[in-house]
Amino acid sequence: MLVAKQKRKENIVEYILYLYQVEDLIRAFKLDMELIEQRLVSGYKADEKTKAAITDWYANLILMMEREQIREKGHLQFLTNLIADVNEFHLKLMETGKDAGYTQTFKTVAGLIQELSQKNPEAKSDVEIGITAVYGFLLLKMQHKEISLDTTEAIQRISKWLGGLSKLYRDFENDEFSFE
Repeated sequence: MLVAKQKRKENIVEYILYLYQVEDLIRAFKLDMELIEQRLVSGYKADEKTKAAITDWYANLILMMEREQIREKGHLQFLTNLIADVNEFHLKLMETGKDAGYTQTFKTVAGLIQELSQKNPEAKSDVEIGITAVYGFLLLKMQHKEISLDTTEAIQRISKWLGGLSKLYRDFENDEFSFE
């Protein structure tokens, strides 16, 4: 909860990736709140009020995952909606050309995104494809799987694009960037 709040303010893509990890962590604990309290919440160096808020946060995520029937796979609807919002922002940036640096950065990964979209036909947008690719890469790293140099380079390029998008999105949310 604490990390999520900070990431939400600072970097929208990191926030989404973090919550993807939280969803998988909740699944690893079989959506069992007792296990989550014992193994996760108890480890936080926080006062009781903060620990109670963290417990409530996990409990609410579990409730949403159960209601949305994503106990085994899939992502929470609010994350799907957020990705759609960020993608709309991306499309508006591309349409208006408001930030030439951003437009150029995306053009360097557009072919890669197109290639990845053929491997992931369920993905609904460029942003979802990019986030899914980065998350898959992170999972491979955590599992200590061998990752080719080409894949690493591709993910670095996608991350650079998503990082620029996140910065502009944050600026837009803070009224520090506009399309006018």
